[in-house]
Amino acid sequence: MNPTDKFIKHNKYHFKKKNIKKNKIFLIEFNGWQAIHIIFSYIVDYFKNEKNCKIVAYECYDFLNRVDPPWYNKYLWKLGVFLNIKTFRIFKSFGTDQFIKPRYSNLIDIKAEKILKEFYSDKPDLKNLENYKVENIWIGDLIYDSFLKKNYLPTIDINSEKFKIFFKNSIKLYLFWKNYFDKNKISGICVCHSVYLTGIPLRIAQSKKIECYAIASYNCDLVNLSNSISFKEKNNGSDNHYKYFKEIFYQFSKKNRDKFLNQGKKIFNEITSGKKSYFYMKKKTFKLSKFKPLQKKMSKIRVAIYSHDFTDSPHIYGNHFFTDFKSWFNFLDKIMKQTDYEWFIKDHPSENEVTKNEILKLLKRNKNLKLLEKNFPSNHLNKLGIKFVLTVFGTIASELSEFGIRVINATRNNPHSEYNFSLNPKNLKEYEELLLNLKKLEGKFSFNKKDLYMYHFVKDLLSKNSFFTNTKRYFDFSDKIPLRFTPKIYDYWIEDFDLKIHNRIKLNLKKFILSKKYLMLNENLNTF
Repeated sequence: MNPTDKFIKHNKYHFKKKNIKKNKIFLIEFNGWQAIHIIFSYIVDYFKNEKNCKIVAYECYDFLNRVDPPWYNKYLWKLGVFLNIKTFRIFKSFGTDQFIKPRYSNLIDIKAEKILKEFYSDKPDLKNLENYKVENIWIGDLIYDSFLKKNYLPTIDINSEKFKIFFKNSIKLYLFWKNYFDKNKISGICVCHSVYLTGIPLRIAQSKKIECYAIASYNCDLVNLSNSISFKEKNNGSDNHYKYFKEIFYQFSKKNRDKFLNQGKKIFNEITSGKKSYFYMKKKTFKLSKFKPLQKKMSKIRVAIYSHDFTDSPHIYGNHFFTDFKSWFNFLDKIMKQTDYEWFIKDHPSENEVTKNEILKLLKRNKNLKLLEKNFPSNHLNKLGIKFVLTVFGTIASELSEFGIRVINATRNNPHSEYNFSLNPKNLKEYEELLLNLKKLEGKFSFNKKDLYMYHFVKDLLSKNSFFTNTKRYFDFSDKIPLRFTPKIYDYWIEDFDLKIHNRIKLNLKKFILSKKYLMLNENLNTF
């Protein structure tokens, strides 16, 4: 029996199916990711059997596909539902009652065209786009990131016909869902992605004060976004775990806090020495190899730029000083020409052609910019005489302070904004002032080491969430593909299964939902 068939049999045995006659609906995002199917099986069980909800799985990917789906795609969907095959079969095994695919009437098309014209009547720029609200619901950031992802682009030509068509289609999707929520009694929703067009029904649900959940972060944490999305703060609520690190840590006793700080220090040292890597990384960015430091003293300030993946959701934490990573590069290009620093740049670990091309363009425009080798370890930066590193919101901000390197973030919406082990300017003007006057920041600097170790301890703690406590086993890589995206994870889940774990997950999930807190934590902690 293959892993999928085993998982389906497992679900049919362990999750009772209840015939729901009431009209309350709980929505789940239809998807092909095996780890999320495991989580959904428990969420569906709760809302179906405890809340008496009808479970409806919805498709939300047609506009995100790189190749537009063929005209007959809607018939394939209906056929898949009717024959109960492939992913439809998996979803039915854990209690899904209905499958829906957005449909667009002539009225929706006419209204979307009107909204499109209204948007362009004010000659919008990219800032207007990322802040765009329709009927007072913020969706501009979702449209922005989805267009980059779909078209594999570093930025948007907002006046291109290609983008105008995409914008209109996004509005059509919004109008479909707005109508669906208005006509049906929706009790809650759980999405896999809250940062692309898949997040549109989530935003509508939040505006109506409906329960909103998402599978977030690298290890598929379950989070409650009902009160976390803030247009005022330009924060989309996704991956906001870091906001609760201090609260989580200080609920421990003083004795345990001291012990956990030592553990955090050990975790930090193992990562930054190259002994270990984060479980979600394919490659180490720190290495044990030796590197001969420069002998001569540098007369100029040395700065390294740590690039991001240009097509992968620049708005994952919310809005930043720049609308995308391309506009960040354009800004840094101007800074390079106004300063007398020596500049270096490093590619993102998840390298791709779009990011590589943008780095090459920046290199061509700046003769004083040098490309660091692809595998150059971050723990050797100080031996090159580099004193400053620039990122928008990268992990590197939590890794270099012990090496005497100051990391400057380009947003307030970043995982390190609550701490002083990196620099967090309040706005673009302050950011620019910092970059133009790095000489004022040279020399030794102080930071709270306890905060640094606390940060790494809690980050590691949260990697062991309620569903997959053995992070290494479930989130390793198989032929460079994350195991969580393969049927192999079904095998692991069934091999490790016992009724105590099963019942513990169900109880923890119920406590989490009733708590209305943001984050579901592992069994040893309460919810926050």
